[in-house]
Amino acid sequence: MVKTLHVLAVALLIGLAAGAATPTRAHAGSTRLRPPVASGTLRIDGTLRDGAWVQAAGVTWRPSKLPPGDRLLSFEVGYRWSRCGAHRCRPAADRAAAPFAATHYVVGHGDTGRRLRLIEIATQVVETDPATFSFSVLRAQRSVMTTARVAPYPAGRRPSIQFLNGLPESRTGSHAENFQVTAPHHNPLDGTTHVSYRVDGGGWRAMPRARVFGARHLRAGPHHVAVRVANRAGSLTRSFGWRVTTLPPPAACGAGCWAPPHLDSGGQPMRWDWQIGRVTPLERTGARAVDIYDIDGFLTTPSDLTTLHTAWPAATLPHPRAVCYLDLAWEDYRPDATPGTAFPARTLGHVYYGYPEERWVDFRQLHALRPMLQARIGMCAEKGFDAVEFDDIDSFDPPSETGFALTPGDAQNYLAYADNLAHRMGMSVLWKNSPLLSWWGRRYSDGAVLEECYPYRQCTSKQLAGTSAYGIRCTLLSGPRPCGWDDFTSLGKWVGDAEYVEDHYVCAPSASCSGRHRYSAFCSSVYGGANGFAAVRFDVDLDGRVFQPCPTGR
Repeated sequence: MVKTLHVLAVALLIGLAAGAATPTRAHAGSTRLRPPVASGTLRIDGTLRDGAWVQAAGVTWRPSKLPPGDRLLSFEVGYRWSRCGAHRCRPAADRAAAPFAATHYVVGHGDTGRRLRLIEIATQVVETDPATFSFSVLRAQRSVMTTARVAPYPAGRRPSIQFLNGLPESRTGSHAENFQVTAPHHNPLDGTTHVSYRVDGGGWRAMPRARVFGARHLRAGPHHVAVRVANRAGSLTRSFGWRVTTLPPPAACGAGCWAPPHLDSGGQPMRWDWQIGRVTPLERTGARAVDIYDIDGFLTTPSDLTTLHTAWPAATLPHPRAVCYLDLAWEDYRPDATPGTAFPARTLGHVYYGYPEERWVDFRQLHALRPMLQARIGMCAEKGFDAVEFDDIDSFDPPSETGFALTPGDAQNYLAYADNLAHRMGMSVLWKNSPLLSWWGRRYSDGAVLEECYPYRQCTSKQLAGTSAYGIRCTLLSGPRPCGWDDFTSLGKWVGDAEYVEDHYVCAPSASCSGRHRYSAFCSSVYGGANGFAAVRFDVDLDGRVFQPCPTGR
């Protein structure tokens, strides 16, 4: 599905060589903005051999001095390990998914005979205009390459192997886990190396070629996995144990909690507007008034919310209600983004495709991420929001997306905590996309927001019935696992659907189109009917420029 970009004005000042910066927007202090400052000389310490540890050393970084009025949003240092042959460098054999945590690296078997190269990149994100939330990204880097080549694993030593890209916590409510391992460290002179695994003391199985294996259908209680690597030089077994707990039941919403009903007082899907691409919400009046505004949690002020709640008109309510948009991915332009604070570095995974300022988060690390969730959700409550929308909850689809090989159970464990926390703080919760878990999500949340279900024919349980992935088989609405958003509206819970102008699928209300592309056909399909959604045609920036709600577009 489309990932909407809610950054309002981004000016990139990218210094890929230390000391270089090229301003790309007018700003009073832009000529004085400088990239991060490095001290020392970068080097690679450790033993340059297959299976040995090496680490980045010698350089410390600090943000550059900012012009008066500018604000440092975040500062991070990332690490890129490569293996280099005679003509080119490629990613190192056993690189981690979390580059901000990769100060250390276990030299991979595939690195043997090559030089190691390390690039250390410091990034600072600077807010230059609070009124428009304009910010600049400044980078500087240092690099070093070893003169020596990676030595082979010692002949006659038993092989070795490591778990890669993290492990589940010692206690989790997830009923399924994936495990990743490195290629075995070994010397070819010791013959063929075999890697196998087993779960809970079962039989040994050959390791899949991708070196990812799963433990499925786990009951509450202790569990254990083991990985064994062996050749003529001997064998080694790595193991990990953890406990599966029962997921907490859905928490009741606290005092004063308002949950959006499916239908308004006129019997129609309650009208909404999605404006996460604006600093200050745009008021809708007259025939264009709405009952629900979904707006950015960080940028919206308590004063904005007071005005919205007390002075703005609504379509059918006395005054509108406000939803706090929060991204559960990491965004470098947020004030809590510096790795090591709200987001531990080891929890930050792959870049969200197409959005270099965002990274996926390792949902397994709930204990490490609880302070961030408590602070963010608490911020929404303190400002006076009525509900929370959690974005980027589908981090298991596909498991390779984040780098952590997450499962639906990992998402359930994380979201059960987040949804219950919002309820305890007196706010309702909106589910976002992820139809494969909507049948479960409707138990913990009070409504849903989805993007572009119409072009892909993925709006209703009937359209998705029979779909099967990650151990989930979708059923019709009457079954145990309906995967469309009518599973919310059939329970009286509100659903808002966004279709985007830029996709050129749903035509403008006044345009002459045929078939499914007609605006009236879209509204009839998604908005109309007993289980219809509050369907709107937006622009992808969600900046208020395009707002065409069903049934008429006005």
